[in-house]
Amino acid sequence: MIDAAASNGARMASSVETTLAEVEIVAQSRAAQIGEAVLAAGRSAVGSVPQGLTAEAFSAAGTRLRAGLGVVGEDVVGDYVQGSRAAGTAKPTSDIDFAIRVSPERFDELIALRFGTPNPGSAKERTMLHAIKTGKIHVGEAGLRGLRGSLEAELGMEVDLSVIRVGGPFDNPPYIEVPR
Repeated sequence: MIDAAASNGARMASSVETTLAEVEIVAQSRAAQIGEAVLAAGRSAVGSVPQGLTAEAFSAAGTRLRAGLGVVGEDVVGDYVQGSRAAGTAKPTSDIDFAIRVSPERFDELIALRFGTPNPGSAKERTMLHAIKTGKIHVGEAGLRGLRGSLEAELGMEVDLSVIRVGGPFDNPPYIEVPR
């Protein structure tokens, strides 16, 4: 009787684990779908040029951005401006936020490329774990400081430039697609 109960318990635990794994897969897929729907909604809700820029300046920034991304720019979902300049709520002193959106798989590749295998407990490991948790690789860790400086000089304002995982916590509208 005890053996039968233990066997039933083991089967139930295995079934619960399988169900949880299936739910996680569905949730990840749904998160990506929601992210794309939110992107589409955000894109249609705002203008085509970020607040405080001319169309010409935005186009030139897009050209410079794509030319300077290097390996980070391979296999991107899209390049966008997000935040207050996309929403039209920026102050004159506000920065401009460029988001390089990549798939979750590409994000993982970039994490491995940019961070390698940091020493356990090191600042680099903590930074890597934070990037994974937030779905955002900051400009320095992405190796894009020089590009940020060029964009700041060209646009005359501070620039935030990050690699963003599609469906991650920082993948939020409104968005304005950077011109090609």
